[in-house]
Formats: sequence, structure tokens, C-alpha cells
Amino acid sequence: MAFLIEHYVGAFPLWLSPVQVTVLPIGERQNDYARKVFTELKTNDIRAEINLDNQTLGKKIREAKAQKIPYLVIIGDKETASGKLTVEGRREKLENISVSDFVTRLQTEIKEKK
Repeated sequence: MAFLIEHYVGAFPLWLSPVQVTVLPIGERQNDYARKVFTELKTNDIRAEINLDNQTLGKKIREAKAQKIPYLVIIGDKETASGKLTVEGRREKLENISVSDFVTRLQTEIKEKK
């Protein structure tokens, strides 16, 4: 295990990461939709967490990045209204992606061990 930690410098690839996705609602108004997204991820065997703490979004993002979580799902008013997601990955940012498309993308990345 020490070899893997050293090799990846703690930033494990998606398939190996203990937490693959963190769901971050901006405020309390978005908590219901955030829970729905979290449940959908867990149902599809994605190792996910949800941060419902009453903190600023910036602090939530900093904490998740410090933990080197591969994907952060940001839930705001726009996402709640449209039923879509804004996802920030280590290498890219995805906007306006459906939950099912995001889950399919994750499952493919895990299967191919990218």
C-alpha cells in the first residue's frame, strides 16, 4: 500500500480512490437535490460522500481537494432547477451533464482503469 501511496502521491486514480465523488451543495436549499444525486451515485456502486455542513462552498471545495477526491459535484440553484450537474474533476470541468450520463462516464472510467 505504501508503494501505491508514494507512486500516486495520494491522488489515486478513480478506480482506486476510497472516495470517488463528493457532492457539495452550495446551501441548504440545494440539500434535497444533493441527497438525490448522492443516492443515485451510491445505488450505482460509486463510492461517494456528501457534505451538508453549513460552510462556504470555497471551504468545502478546499477540503475535498486536500483529500484529493477525483470528482466534485457542485449543486447550486441552476443545477437544482435543471436537474443537471456541474462536475469539477482533476483534469476537466463538466457543465450541464445529467446524473445518468455522469454515472455512465464514471463506470466507464472505472472499468477501463484510466
